[in-house]
Order: sequence, then structure tokens, then C-alpha cells
Amino acid sequence: MVRGSRRYYCAAEGCFSDTDKRGRYGYMSEVSFFPFPTKKKAPRARKRWLEYTRRENYDPPYHHRLCSKHFLDGKPTEKNPYPTLFSYNNYKESKVPRSSNVMQKRTREQETSVHVDIPEQKHDKIADTTISIQMEGPKAVEVPMDHGYCMSNEKGYEQTTSHEVNTQTDLSMTDIDDLLDMKERLADKDNLLRDLFIEKITKSDESVMKYMGVPTKQALNGFFGILDKASPNLKYWSGQKSARDTSYQNTPGMKKSGPQRKLSRYQEFILTLLRLRMALCTFLIADIFGISNSRVSQVCITWINFMYGIVLPLLRWPSSKAVKKFMPRCFKLTYPDTICIIDCTEIFISKPKNPTAQSQTYSNYKHHNTYKALVGITPSGAFSFVSKLWGGNTSDRYITKECGFLDQVRPGDQIMADRGFMIRDLLLGRNN
Repeated sequence: MVRGSRRYYCAAEGCFSDTDKRGRYGYMSEVSFFPFPTKKKAPRARKRWLEYTRRENYDPPYHHRLCSKHFLDGKPTEKNPYPTLFSYNNYKESKVPRSSNVMQKRTREQETSVHVDIPEQKHDKIADTTISIQMEGPKAVEVPMDHGYCMSNEKGYEQTTSHEVNTQTDLSMTDIDDLLDMKERLADKDNLLRDLFIEKITKSDESVMKYMGVPTKQALNGFFGILDKASPNLKYWSGQKSARDTSYQNTPGMKKSGPQRKLSRYQEFILTLLRLRMALCTFLIADIFGISNSRVSQVCITWINFMYGIVLPLLRWPSSKAVKKFMPRCFKLTYPDTICIIDCTEIFISKPKNPTAQSQTYSNYKHHNTYKALVGITPSGAFSFVSKLWGGNTSDRYITKECGFLDQVRPGDQIMADRGFMIRDLLLGRNN
């Protein structure tokens, strides 16, 4: 449990609970933190805790704990002493209470050894006999035999007079638990496909960059940590009316109305980045994640608007001093006063049903219906300006003039743009 003012963190992968969040977030008020069993007092329990945590070569420091979210009873109890709820099993408890039953069965098998003594018999002698079964238990059992022909074969050869029956296995209890967990996972094909797919695309920095456009796995987890901390309660977008009802978000500890969500927040986050990066069809994503097409659209719209609100304040126009400090050498030699490089980018969209919207979004350059935005970066490659979306039929000059970009330009700044940007007169007017 928490002692004094020391700060503790949850060591489970994907869990961002820590003691400092208690006073700031209502959902953390009832979360407790429990230390790992020590090596001296409880080495076997410590080993089981670390096996369930699934962190390679991990030796937890003193300030690392496991929070109550990972225990079936909210804390270690005699019935459920181990943490079993984690992101790799979607925080689901085991459907089979297997630990006690398997232990009892294995104990009985190890303690019981059966010896069968069979007296020698001749083929021509048929008589009532008795088999004495001696067990390494409390007493022996005598079983009467009604026939003697089972004691020898046709040629009268002597039979084996002693048999020993034992049941042995090289599997440990941890191995048996893992096999039963695997059996449960294989039974749920939707969850299995979803878990394996997410594990595949997040296994390395190269995979994360390829599928989601994030440079490293650490950056991906850090970005999700910021979003998860910003809004513990996230409500699905279901129209403009749903945005006015904020009771669920503003009430700490309040549970979401309606059916339980099938995806975790992290899975929804991965789904959104995957759709933005790869532009996959909704029916394909729905099949991979085991949800409906409409739910895919709801998740994407919700998370895109949510990320927009969180990331927008981070996009700031840098000072000339900051730009020149990180300017590459090639720019310092040829374009030392360049502050920003701008261009318009277009995003393909489905053809609108409304004829007016069709004409406003049709791009003669792309020969498709698109949205267009003005994007500006510094010479070092950092984003410094992103405009709102305009119809694909809007000219680059009009967007540059009306989007607010010119308000950021100061006298003496040089802007680099494509030849198709007819904005020289607009920039010269800013220098006067």
C-alpha cells in the first residue's frame, strides 16, 4: 500500500496508474498499489507475479507496484493471490477456476502408486484367486477374481507377477496455467485475431512506423499515455446532439450507459492511427477488430476529434531565433532567412451526394473529390502551421489569404513555396 508521500507507479505494460493521479482524477480515487513479494519471504509468489506481468529481464524497483485493476478481488486474496487482469488478455478473468483443481489432482497422482501382485497359475488350473493391490496410501485393497484363465496364456508361459502404475509429467503449474489460458484465447476467434494483429503491428519500431506513421514504439506508447491522461472518460460521437451531453465526461467514476465497449482505449487508438495511415476500408478493419462497420466510423470520428483538441495547442509558430538555431547547413548557406516552407495537400474523399458539394470538392488537379489544407514546416522539418480543410476546388492563393497564415508572417521573413503559389504580392504587402 502507499506509505507517506512516496510516488508509486504501476509496473503493468499499458497501465499508466500512479499515486499522483489520485487527487486529480476521480477514477483513481479507489485504486490501490501493492508491492511485489520479496525474494526472501515469498520467492515463489514473486516468480508468479513476474510471470503474469510478462516483462522480460525485469527486476521491479521499490517504487514499482501493481495496482488493484489487475486483481480479480481488487487486491491479493487467499482465493486469488496473483494478478491476472492485463492488457494482453483484455482484462478478462479466467472462466475456469483451475489452480486449486489442478493442484489437487496432481497431488493425488503423485501420492498414489499402485502395485498389482498376481500369483503364478498354470494353464490347466482354473480356480478362484485374489489380486492384492497395495497402494502407498492408508490400506491395501483385495479384489477377488472369478476366473483363472486370465492368469496364463495358451502355452502356459508364466506371467509377469508385478506391475507399477504411475502418472508423471514434466509440466509445471505455470505451464499448465499458460496452456489453459491459450485454450481460452483460441476459443474466442475475434479476440485472438485482434490481439495477434495488434501484437504484430506494434512489435518493433519498424512495424509501428510502417503501419501507423509513428517513429518508434516508445513514442507510440508515450502519445497514448498523454491522450489517456487527458480524458479518462471518452464518449463516442453520435451526432451534434451527443456533443452537448457532457455528464459522462464530467462526472468522475460514472459508468458509460449502454452496452459495454468491445475494444479497449488502446485498441481504439491503434485502430484510428491504422486507418489514418493506411486508408483501409471500414469493412476490412471491422473484420480484423471484430466489430461492426458503423462502430469503426464512430471510433475514428471520436478519436480524430479528441486528438485534434489535444494536439492543436502544441502546434505553435516558432520565433525566427528558434528557426535559425535548428536550421540545416544547406539552408544557412543558400536561404538563411527562410522561416517556413508551405504547400497545399489534398485528401481523397467519397463523392458527395449533393451536387453543390460535388462541385466544391472536385479537384481539377487530382481529378477526384478532395479536401485541401495549407501546411507549413520549418527548414528543419517540424510542422509550424496547418490550416482548416477547404474544398478541393478552392485555389491555393485563396486558402493562403483566408486561412490566417499571413497573420503569422513578420517583416523580413522569407517564405518558400511552389511556383504555382501566386502570393508574392500578398507577402510584399506584409513587409510594408
